[in-house]
Amino acid sequence: MVLELQKPRPIWQIMFSTHHTDVGLLYLITSLGFLFLGGSLALAIRAELFLPGAQIITDSMTFNRIFTVHGTTLIFLFILPFASAVGNYYVPIMVRYKDMAYPKLNAIAFWMIPPSGALIWLGFADFTWYATPPYSIISAPGPAADMWIFGLKILGISSVLGAINFVVTILKCKHPDMSIGQVPLLAWSYLSSSLIILVAIPTFAAALLMLLTDRLGVSGFFNPAMGGDPIAYAHLFWFTFHPEVYVLVIPAIGMMYEIIPRFSRKPIYSYNSGIFAFVLLSIVGFSSWAHHMFATGMSFTEKTVFMVGTLAAVPASAMHVFNFIATMWNGRIKFSTPMMWSVGGIALFFGAGAGGVVNSAMPLDFSTHDTYWVVGHFHLFVMGTIAFGSIAFFYYMFPYVTGRMYNETMGKIHFVMSFIGTILVFFTQHVLGLYGMPRRIFDYPPIPEWIAMNQIATVGAMIIGVSMAIFLANMIYSSGKGKLANTEDPFGVGGKYYYPFEAKNPSH
Repeated sequence: MVLELQKPRPIWQIMFSTHHTDVGLLYLITSLGFLFLGGSLALAIRAELFLPGAQIITDSMTFNRIFTVHGTTLIFLFILPFASAVGNYYVPIMVRYKDMAYPKLNAIAFWMIPPSGALIWLGFADFTWYATPPYSIISAPGPAADMWIFGLKILGISSVLGAINFVVTILKCKHPDMSIGQVPLLAWSYLSSSLIILVAIPTFAAALLMLLTDRLGVSGFFNPAMGGDPIAYAHLFWFTFHPEVYVLVIPAIGMMYEIIPRFSRKPIYSYNSGIFAFVLLSIVGFSSWAHHMFATGMSFTEKTVFMVGTLAAVPASAMHVFNFIATMWNGRIKFSTPMMWSVGGIALFFGAGAGGVVNSAMPLDFSTHDTYWVVGHFHLFVMGTIAFGSIAFFYYMFPYVTGRMYNETMGKIHFVMSFIGTILVFFTQHVLGLYGMPRRIFDYPPIPEWIAMNQIATVGAMIIGVSMAIFLANMIYSSGKGKLANTEDPFGVGGKYYYPFEAKNPSH
């Protein structure tokens, strides 16, 4: 059993360790720190939009900086590092190997995150996490924009190094007696998402390099004044970041594949269809990037191809949902906190997917494009599915990491408040989009419907904020004073918990 905090060690031993659980712990603490930082910026945005006019933010430039760093932080500095934390802890154990394939490379990949986070936060750029030209070339002030670009470049290298490590660990270091068809679905989710990263990230790395040289004035790839084409940047951006959405969600689905069978006390309904759906999502992720660009003047044929390619993700996603429901069916379900978060995540995944169908259908997309509908859809997907799955797994791995149990009542209060808050914020934003409110605006006219729905969304955000404060207090208190966990079966659902394949290698 790995009890990282039950037997305290000097912090420097963990910081300079290359063992997979130590690196996982560093990823975990870092990602949660950025979760609270990014979340606090979200609360500031919602407080500002509670009423028309300036409320707590003095000008639109500051507002733009806040929501740029908010988005960048939660996507690149919370979700991705959190997935790396879980993968570091569990993938080597699941493939029955003593560590990641390249332990030192693994530690290097983590230590790229703090400096990149510092660049993003110290720069506080203002051009959204899209960095869309021509604004990001000709108007975005330096050095903030340049610091953001360098921060993203470093994060990209970190992601590629991590992906190489996961692929080699799973394919080459798994136990000889374990076939690839016996690897747990959580490890399959990391294999799938890592392969997407290896294909997609180099494209955005090239786009960022071209953007930087454009800013320096030595090229004009995306600068219309020099004969460049901003739409080319949009193609490169979405070729990376539509598949990247699956990089974010696939590990969260893999985490649910660990939790739902265990708390349903049944094996997963269809292991093979879970693998097939992961592979299918990895492929169709690359066939749908241009559905973000229907309004850029593509031909009808091109739009039709990308609409169909986008809709191909629906059956793959439905396979996962069907597997979860079929696994729970007639199971002896124990609704502990991890299970509640997982079931809530599945419900919200269904809602986010339904909204996504609207975005992929050409006629409907033209009505909702660049409105708050898109904000609601994307955030429901990220918060309602990915964050819910991640937080579910955090509660699930808490006894493994600390050797103690969290307070179950506070965990359930955290879930109920977050679920209600998420519905209030993001379903309301869908409706707000249908009323025509554009996204990324600092102020809005005093239209009664807009005011009412912005206030509902802000109240929902504050409920989520309070729930996250409860979460933080629970984790801090329980890490030191919580009841000692039953290391055999901490949740009382039967079966064995996880054990490292071998004791820690002292040479690490």
